[in-house]
Amino acid sequence: MNFSPYLALEASAGSGKTFALSVRYLSLLFMGANPQKIVALTFTNKSASEMKIRIFETLKHLQNKDELEAISIQTGMSKEMLLYEKERVLKDFLEADIKIATLDSFFSLILRHFALHVGLQPDFKVGQNTLDEVLVERFIAQCKRHNLYHALIAFSLYEDKKLSDIFSLLNMLYQKKSELNIRAFHEAKYPSLQPCLELLARIREHFERSGLSERGMATLKAQTLRDLLAKKYLEKEDFGYWDYKKHANEEVNALLGELKEALSAHVNAKEAYILGELGKLFSVYDESLSVLMREYGELAFDDVSNVLYTLLREEISRAFLYFRLDGSIEHLLIDEFQDTSIVQYQILLPIIEEIRAGQGVKAFKTLFFVGDVKQSIYRFRGGAKELFDYAKETLHLDVNSLDTNYRSTYEVVQFVNEIFTGKIKGYTAQKVAKEQRDGYINVRMDERIESFVLEAIERLLKEGVMPKDIALLVHTNKDANVLKGLVQEHFPFLHVRLEATLKLIEVRSIKALISLLKYLYFGDELYKAAFFVLSGKRWDTPLHRNLWNVNESPYVLMEKLIRSFELFDGSSDCLAFLEVASRYEEIESFLFDLETLSTEAKSEDTDGLRILTVHKSKGLEFEHVILCDKLGRDNNRSDTLLFSYDEVNLQGLYVSMSGRESVDTLYATAKDKENLLNDEDRLNALYVAFTRAKHSLFVCAKSEHSAFEILNLTPLERGVLHASFKELPQAVPPMSLFLPERYGSQDIYKAEEEEREWEVSSMTFGIAQHYLLEMLDDFNEKALERAYLALQNRFAPLLDETALKSLYKRALNLVTCKEFLSLLKGARVHKEQPLIYQQERKQIDLLLEFSDKIIVIDYKSSKKQSAKHHAQVKLYQEALMEIYSLPVEGYICYLSEEKVELIKNLYNT
Repeated sequence: MNFSPYLALEASAGSGKTFALSVRYLSLLFMGANPQKIVALTFTNKSASEMKIRIFETLKHLQNKDELEAISIQTGMSKEMLLYEKERVLKDFLEADIKIATLDSFFSLILRHFALHVGLQPDFKVGQNTLDEVLVERFIAQCKRHNLYHALIAFSLYEDKKLSDIFSLLNMLYQKKSELNIRAFHEAKYPSLQPCLELLARIREHFERSGLSERGMATLKAQTLRDLLAKKYLEKEDFGYWDYKKHANEEVNALLGELKEALSAHVNAKEAYILGELGKLFSVYDESLSVLMREYGELAFDDVSNVLYTLLREEISRAFLYFRLDGSIEHLLIDEFQDTSIVQYQILLPIIEEIRAGQGVKAFKTLFFVGDVKQSIYRFRGGAKELFDYAKETLHLDVNSLDTNYRSTYEVVQFVNEIFTGKIKGYTAQKVAKEQRDGYINVRMDERIESFVLEAIERLLKEGVMPKDIALLVHTNKDANVLKGLVQEHFPFLHVRLEATLKLIEVRSIKALISLLKYLYFGDELYKAAFFVLSGKRWDTPLHRNLWNVNESPYVLMEKLIRSFELFDGSSDCLAFLEVASRYEEIESFLFDLETLSTEAKSEDTDGLRILTVHKSKGLEFEHVILCDKLGRDNNRSDTLLFSYDEVNLQGLYVSMSGRESVDTLYATAKDKENLLNDEDRLNALYVAFTRAKHSLFVCAKSEHSAFEILNLTPLERGVLHASFKELPQAVPPMSLFLPERYGSQDIYKAEEEEREWEVSSMTFGIAQHYLLEMLDDFNEKALERAYLALQNRFAPLLDETALKSLYKRALNLVTCKEFLSLLKGARVHKEQPLIYQQERKQIDLLLEFSDKIIVIDYKSSKKQSAKHHAQVKLYQEALMEIYSLPVEGYICYLSEEKVELIKNLYNT
């Protein structure tokens, strides 16, 4: 048996953290732990959902899973015994109230036990964020009631801050409420800068008498604190340098010392004023927010943590907390522990201590933390990576580490080791699980990176990489939008997604439900048509608005609709959408909030190249990564408040002032520590970015002002690039939609212009036909109806109704043609397949892949130039024979409104 009851696991990127977490959970189940008394906490809903599914799937198919051996080692049970016990353990797991959740949802659950203690109803809502506007109004009203409105205005004027800036400061204090004694912020007067300016005037008088140059005298001018703190001589011990040197003496050097002392006193007095004013305003802010939370029964996620912490500290004892939870937590597992905030840790501490106190007694209680301080990138949200080491020491945990990378290829792992060894404190080089020396690294550097990004995409597509296996990692959302536009401009037929995950409202079946709800509520026939197309229902399906009561709750109405129209597709997305609907009492607010719904889909569509920020990529992995430098320059604006920590305890709070470090040593120390932490944050973010790649990594870096400067990169290329599995070469499709500037205008008189219009119409018709067939997700009439709606949405401005109906008839003939459908049986189907052959780009309409042969089909709408058609298909056949080394049959499929004609290519081999 190799099971440590109190364990911290250090898991570097790609080292099997999720595997270890699942094995730990499953080992507990096999060792007799009650699944209802195991709490596993993650940081995202997606991670929690994936963990539930993984545990279920592992138990269900344990005999075929790698986890079987690992569980056997941890528990000391034989594999045969584990398989014998599997059904019992699975049954217990499925029947239990499983507690695998996010930290936020777990804290919400605890708070509901004690909601009445803080004036909340147990059914409060979380995460709605609808109180911001109301909070501003309530805050100002309360400031007037407490005679603080003029103080608010004065503070705004003194500090040149907008109300939104002041609110940001108050919100920052609210996030740190559990760590700060804000009541100790005493009121202070706004200090005068005059003593400092008088000392500067005496220094000016000295240098003016002694004949200092005009340039030197200019440096001694200042009227504001900002001007004064920007002076370089404040960083020096005396005036014994530059032009000052030959004019300085002990008297003026003494004045410089007095000036620095006066400025130090002034900045501290100003800080006391600012904190005093913020303290007064914060009491009103906190009171206003608390009242609104009780009135509306709504809390943001941060509110939950703050209210719960305050409750533990001021209202109830920790022992009572554990008692009310009915001793229901005996095993605690926390994922990504390095991202835990101090307030979250303080809330968990009574549970942790209760579990830890079980040592030496009969009770079987365990702790398990897993994380990687190198991947701590959420300090701006309160994450404290120092907690990992602090918890290991104070809780006397055993420590293990995972040092082998199972995710990435040899070249990627070695490159990451080379780059970060000696840069990240305590970095230990990872071992490579894969013995084969494969993988690919490409680092390019130039003033502009856009061309590098496009070249990397094109090269990957040419190598046969599927778009869904490519991720562009960027530094900001703004960069993501810019690059998305650039990629779509150069690769118009490439599907590009800005999110790594699909939102629930983007799932086809959920879109159908939403369209149906909108039709019932608004009565717009467009929503009705959209519902029929998205759900695959016939156009003549009975749907009468007057039979449905839109005044019912969204949940009740949706449940009836799902049953009546047989909309449940077996996926968890439908159930998740019902859960969202249950939060609302009436349909209007439900429909209004849908556009901002961020819930992620479980059965997500992963097609398409993805563009996402480094922060959003954390916890994900991609076959091929293109890491982009920042497109603009950093915003060097610093926060107004600077928090200084000693390990995990807040030691000081400072008001940031540019140049203050030259006259305030305590502030200088705190500022240096903050700068060091910022550098560590940047390194950690880069480590996360570099370690997302499985097979290949492209780094597109700027030669100056680069986000990668701290890594000292140099251009290089090594390894071999290839697709992770056999695919046809991808390429930019040669066909693009032609949008004539004067299409449909009435002043076309010349025969050549009429001919040009005919050519444009013919070209557009051909493109539309290919688009309709490409949109078919299957070759049947239901799929055709869905594809036809997409065709209408895109080509209605370009083609009249007669042309659109003609296209529909031609496609209908195709999906009902027995000869054509017989060719598809048993084939792996590729539509609109790009191909590069003999330095030219081609586009195959339909490619059918069999184990013993390949069939290529080219769609045509007319037999004109049939010889050219046969030659074109022959070219496809020659190219595919080189790729597959299999016989290749070619067909030309002529589509008309009357029939489909399949003609075998004259050049078939």
